[in-house]
Amino acid sequence: MFLKSLILRGFKTFADRVEISFDSINGITAIVGPNGCGKSNVVDAFRFALGEGNFRELRVLNLPEVIFAGTAARKPLSLAEVTLWFDNSQGKLPVPYAEVSIKRRTFRDGQSEFLINNQTGRLKDIRDLFLDTGISCESLSIIGQGKVDEILSSRPEERRAVFEEVAGIHKYKVRKLEVEKKLILTEQNLLRISDLKVEVGEQAQQLESQARRAQEYQEIQKRVRDLELLVFQKQVRNLSARKEECERRLEEHKLKTKQRDETKENLKQGLKTLDEALERALAHLEDLKGRLEGCQRSLLIEHERALFEERNKIRDLAEEERFSQYEIKRIKDTLGGLAIRRGEIERRLSEWGETDLEQLSEFQPIVKLGLQMVKQLNGLTQLWCGKLGIPLRLRDEDPVLPLFKAELAKIVSDEDALKDNLKFKEGETRKTAERFGELKQALSNMEKEPRPQESEEINKLYAEKVALLAKLDEIKKQREQRTQALMEIGSGGVEEMVREEIALAKIQGELLQIEDRLQGDYGISLLELLSQTYEVPNASRGKREVEELKARLRELEPVNLLAIEEYERVRERHAFIERQHADLWSARENLRNLIVDLDAKAREDFKLTMEAVTENFREVFAALFAGGEATIEMEKDKDLLEAGIEISVRPSGRKWLNLSLLSGGERSLTAIAILFSLIKTKPSPLCILDEVDAALDDANIGRFANFLKEYASQTQIIVITHSKRTMEVADTIYGITMEEAGVSKVVSMRLEKV
Repeated sequence: MFLKSLILRGFKTFADRVEISFDSINGITAIVGPNGCGKSNVVDAFRFALGEGNFRELRVLNLPEVIFAGTAARKPLSLAEVTLWFDNSQGKLPVPYAEVSIKRRTFRDGQSEFLINNQTGRLKDIRDLFLDTGISCESLSIIGQGKVDEILSSRPEERRAVFEEVAGIHKYKVRKLEVEKKLILTEQNLLRISDLKVEVGEQAQQLESQARRAQEYQEIQKRVRDLELLVFQKQVRNLSARKEECERRLEEHKLKTKQRDETKENLKQGLKTLDEALERALAHLEDLKGRLEGCQRSLLIEHERALFEERNKIRDLAEEERFSQYEIKRIKDTLGGLAIRRGEIERRLSEWGETDLEQLSEFQPIVKLGLQMVKQLNGLTQLWCGKLGIPLRLRDEDPVLPLFKAELAKIVSDEDALKDNLKFKEGETRKTAERFGELKQALSNMEKEPRPQESEEINKLYAEKVALLAKLDEIKKQREQRTQALMEIGSGGVEEMVREEIALAKIQGELLQIEDRLQGDYGISLLELLSQTYEVPNASRGKREVEELKARLRELEPVNLLAIEEYERVRERHAFIERQHADLWSARENLRNLIVDLDAKAREDFKLTMEAVTENFREVFAALFAGGEATIEMEKDKDLLEAGIEISVRPSGRKWLNLSLLSGGERSLTAIAILFSLIKTKPSPLCILDEVDAALDDANIGRFANFLKEYASQTQIIVITHSKRTMEVADTIYGITMEEAGVSKVVSMRLEKV
């Protein structure tokens, strides 16, 4: 695996896209140029692409400062981008690609993104990609003046950091630090969970008693519930059976009602038809009645006219008879008056003596009547005169005597005439009476007749009327029969249906009440009730057992029903806490053991690494200082992991010296010897040296250059340098210039082709 190219765009002073190619897996590439031209920006770009997060290592205050800031002639850019291309033909990187590109971009807002072969990735993915390859920001793949300063530091513990990087102790320390933090956190958690364990244990004990009471309460409630639900179940089944029976009867009633309604409708239709026929018959009858009444009216008029004539005749005869009676009465009255007058005359004449009267023998009957009348009149006169006190006496010498005689003769004559007339009138009256009787009998016979003699037309109409009346009677009879049938049907069955509907509504109401009770008290439906089987001990005891159980419930009250759940939760929590406590205890022990193991592993690795580094350092130092000697020792009486590193050297022909006693060039060369020994101990496929030869004189630079050539056979070396001697051993030289102020430009030269 080797670096094929480095592409910069907008990174620091590299405003334009710049590509630096590295064609060989081995060899030395020198990057040269005057101070301030941007040579070290190439190293910063390498660090940036590998995910360096320490701004100080990138020599900026914040990440956006790596973006080209612009010049007087150029505008600033919005992003910086660095791409590293690696050859992976040997499969050192764990990806199935022969070439792998690592790209990092950053923007003005400080956001960064990483891409692996142009696929978005994470910083962790990049670090995992180069794990165990020796290429990272923290490894010795990048060596600058800072590393030399660390080695030359007068403080042994600071110098130790460089060696720990080679030994890999840093990862142990980081891991140990993490483990120690976890251990501290575990100790704290263990203390808290121990207190919590006690607290929850006490709480669990308190809840246990409540939970037992609550559990008993719930068990009794369940038994009560099962008993009550069993009762409800029986009630529901009974009500359901009744409901089905009621619904069946109701359906039967509805069917019968439907049939009755159909029958009623048929009867009503029949009645309607009969009513229409009856109406037509009645209309016909009215018509016949009118026609009969017309005919009868004509006959009656004739009959009444005949009766009127007869009555007029009878009235005339009655008048005649009345007149005759009047005449007879008048004659009789006249005769009565004449008789009275005659008696008065006869009385007066009698007073004259019977001789006088006897002389009138030829008028004896009349005289006798006259005498009688006179006697009567005389008696009356006497009576009248006696009452009045007036004496009256007829005397022969009365001058009225001749008048009386004459009057008497006339009276007798008139009486005879009147008697003859009376006899005639009485005869006429008898005839009139006989005629009147006959007329009255005839009139009576006419009035007794029920109707006048009917004509043929009337008889025909009567026959038609009789037939029509018979038809009407038949229609009325049929109508009465249908009406009676309709009345008999009437609302028959409706009352039964209403009773069934009421019964059904009552059953449904009871079922609804049970359902509401079930839903409210137990949260179940009727279907769920009927589908379940309830285990009820002593179910035969029924209601008595329910009352006993409810009494026990009252004894247990008040009950904290939440105690069961709370106790279970607390118990589970207590068990969880105990497990956590055990886990934390085990984790603490594991962490302690891990720390011991890490320390042991770190000591072992550091010891082996230091032995190898010390041996390599002796060899490198002897080569650089022409037979000189060097040694690396740990501070005594200190833990191997904490001890500082003491470096002692003895240049050829001199005594053993501390680094602080060496000249500047010797110190730098010694530091370089140490770095080469470190690289030799833990080889890296790539090594970038940033002006590490700056403090060396020409002679030491020559030795340095020779070592570069030796190490270039196994490691790809990129060196930033001002030294011509170093440039001489380079296979490729890239010059960094600033033809345009503030903008770096790359010029390349392959010396092997020169």
